[in-house]
Amino acid sequence: MTRRLLTACAAAAILSGSALAGSTPRAADPPAIDASVRPGDDFYGYANGDWLKTTPLPQGRDRYDTTAMLRDETARQVRDLVEAAAKAPASARARRIGDYYASWMDQAGIEAKGVQPLAGGLAAIAVIRDRQGLATYLGRSLRLDDGSNTQTDGLFGVWIHQGFHDPDHYVPHLVQGGLGLPDRDDYLDAGPEAAARRDVYRAHVARVLKLAGFDQPDLRAGRVLALEIAIAKTHASRADTDDVFKTDNAWRRADFAARAPGLDWAAWFKAAGLDRQDQFLVWQPSAVVGAASLVGSQPLVAWKDYLAFHLAEHHAAVLPRAFGGEGNSPLNRPAGGPPLAEDRVPQAIAATTAALGEDIGQLYVARYFPPQAKAAAAAMAETLRTALIARVERQAWRSPAARQTALAKLAGLRIGVGYPDRWIDYSGLAVVRGDAFGNLDRAEAFAYRRELAKLGRPVDPAEWIQLYPQQVGAIINFSPNAMQFSAALLQPPYFDPTGDAATNYGSAGAGMAHEITHSVDELGSLYDARGRLVRWWGPEDLARYRAAAAPLLAQLNAYCPQPGLCVNGEQVLGESIADLAGLLAAHDAYLLSLNGRPDTVKNGLTGEQRFFLAFARRWRRVQTDAALRRQIATDTHPPGAYRTATVRNLEAWGSAFDVKPGDSLYLRPEARPRIW
Repeated sequence: MTRRLLTACAAAAILSGSALAGSTPRAADPPAIDASVRPGDDFYGYANGDWLKTTPLPQGRDRYDTTAMLRDETARQVRDLVEAAAKAPASARARRIGDYYASWMDQAGIEAKGVQPLAGGLAAIAVIRDRQGLATYLGRSLRLDDGSNTQTDGLFGVWIHQGFHDPDHYVPHLVQGGLGLPDRDDYLDAGPEAAARRDVYRAHVARVLKLAGFDQPDLRAGRVLALEIAIAKTHASRADTDDVFKTDNAWRRADFAARAPGLDWAAWFKAAGLDRQDQFLVWQPSAVVGAASLVGSQPLVAWKDYLAFHLAEHHAAVLPRAFGGEGNSPLNRPAGGPPLAEDRVPQAIAATTAALGEDIGQLYVARYFPPQAKAAAAAMAETLRTALIARVERQAWRSPAARQTALAKLAGLRIGVGYPDRWIDYSGLAVVRGDAFGNLDRAEAFAYRRELAKLGRPVDPAEWIQLYPQQVGAIINFSPNAMQFSAALLQPPYFDPTGDAATNYGSAGAGMAHEITHSVDELGSLYDARGRLVRWWGPEDLARYRAAAAPLLAQLNAYCPQPGLCVNGEQVLGESIADLAGLLAAHDAYLLSLNGRPDTVKNGLTGEQRFFLAFARRWRRVQTDAALRRQIATDTHPPGAYRTATVRNLEAWGSAFDVKPGDSLYLRPEARPRIW
């Protein structure tokens, strides 16, 4: 992967505050501690005990934390903005948002139109008479992939992004797609559960084709499933898809006909608008070769049934309810289960965000993230960068060459905070109130044209990708060397631009520094300062890194929340190193922000105490036992109590809370890891 979405990692990594469930969390709330707990024995319980005792687990959720609270509050804020735009738009931007949302919400109007909006697309499929016509249709229906390289409902997806080896130019990345079920293993697994799921899927395909007006839906559904099984057999595995060195496959346009015969590539490229592009990156060559072969060998009638089904399935949310759109397909509920209760509002907001995300973002930041908040967050980010550079300069385990590359990466890292400096201009997108189907098609075509227009232009490392200001999250791009933290993330209780510096650095600062360190750790060691794919750690760097991390690994392996239920240290080591690095750098940056002056005592707490309490409150969470077990089994982050325990590795924490030998969390100085 050339980028890593951090909505789970970063959003969860910047928790603080003491608000109760259902309230709006505020960083300015006085921090309540549980005086019945000694900080040196259980700092997580000391910092969070009162909150944990008084915060109920909301109905229908198996875990709840400050991140969830902020997401709920942000969703309410966005809904208010979008619904106000639908009722009384105050600008052309608001009118676009309101009309798109209102059209999606107009279920009665959608029902009244029936399948008529499908007529043009189905007619275009019906007139396919030969393989050239099939190639033209496939090229014309090429859709954008979001860069996750996991799933696209077209036969291929395209992602316009910086090349692996040329940091100055955008390259079309072709990725595998074309499956209705989530993964190739859903088609290839011979087990009874997978077979039953395929039976449910075949019945769903038949029902959709019947609703779309086709005769013999069962026969057609059988052909669709057989074709998708054949496509699945060509797909690369998840492991190969995630290995960037296996996805680094540069093809020229002329290579496609020679390497992947069966598809009329000239017709395909022309229809896709890529006929003037010579350089491509093929993420999964087996899928491109295999799909091209299937285009040339499988019956045309099977392809036409397949295309008709996927056309209807892609538009299911803007077709009558019977099509089962927006999560109410039988594939998205237990086999044989009843339809889900439909709440179209979040679906409509998600759809409007997909089409007009930065339009909504502009409304959001105007209301909730003023320029002074952006300036304050940017200043904090620069102080964190300064602190991290100073620590890298002192890292003994890095070779001189690796140290220089790390310093260059940190110096050149583009850190975006709040919102982009240049917004997407959606004025060229026609949004027609009452035409949900057409709006979806026009929005996708607009986004596709906008992405293709990047080809031939210099790469913009400041571009925001796959993250909108109103989404609680952050994202790291290894290629190019850039990172963004959203406005929705940088608000209380994570960050208060007019609030306490100790709390800001202990919460948001530690979380931001955590993510920045990924650009120069084992994850980031595959990309240089300009985002080119290259291993810049030598074997000796990795060996010394692992040796320096050994004390932390020993700590992690000793953490057992229940008898027989213990943390897998190797599984969580990378994120735990980033936790430690983030805490160290944030503490350094906090001290730098004071400019040599002592901090004041507030609410009876010193600045050092407020800093570490804010760090501990990032991790507060109530959850079920099943959720805890699942976290330990699958998550790359340890439970919150053990992320909080990172503080035991800092002398400053021990001094702030008078931690002594004999306390459970006390560590001798020589037992502390010296990674950062």
